[in-house]
Amino acid sequence: MASLIPDAATVGVAIAAESAALVTALRAAPPADLDRPTCCPPWTVRGEFAHAAIALSRTLAMLDAPPPPGPPIDTARYYSPDERFSPPADRERVDSAQDFAQRRTPAELIGWFEEQAAQVVARVAGTPGSRLVTTRHGDPMRLTDFQVTRVVELAVHGLDLADALGVAPWLTPQAAGIVEGLLFGPSAPLAARELGVDRAGLLRRATGRVAVSDAEHARLRELGITWLTLG
Repeated sequence: MASLIPDAATVGVAIAAESAALVTALRAAPPADLDRPTCCPPWTVRGEFAHAAIALSRTLAMLDAPPPPGPPIDTARYYSPDERFSPPADRERVDSAQDFAQRRTPAELIGWFEEQAAQVVARVAGTPGSRLVTTRHGDPMRLTDFQVTRVVELAVHGLDLADALGVAPWLTPQAAGIVEGLLFGPSAPLAARELGVDRAGLLRRATGRVAVSDAEHARLRELGITWLTLG
């Protein structure tokens, strides 16, 4: 089943909403809780948040660079199981985020992310969604397609951070809709009903945060899920 990629404005709203929810949640947490471990070892809350923050901020450098030649890859291809998710690439992601986080206080890190998110939202709103950008892996992508991957980063890592902090997930309906469209097309509501889960529960299962049974896995395949390779 083909993924549903919405228009640029809808993706921009999701980025803004999920970023704001993330900032609110982390500012409400005691600073010491940002050193709690997450389900993605060796990341702490602070380190995994830094990873998501850096991932979103890359949009700005990509827009500063000249557009690459096409043809562009689509959003699902960005998550292909190749060298971009190899152990060395994963190690670099972890180490760079941990180092970035350790050089900033929690308040500085949250403030930096809030500023970067605002800049990304403004820059993207003033740029055609068809504009090509070059990913960190060297692939050309349409700006809107790349921004969908940023919504995935914010939403999925947000679920990890909420679990580590011991609070209810703050997954916004705007972000959930974008990720569901990528993963399931129009079948997301049916998939959630058949698994007996809410939107956060569906994304946890679809991204490997919660194991699914063989029967559930087979049914998700029948519903046309687009499996993503994640580090």
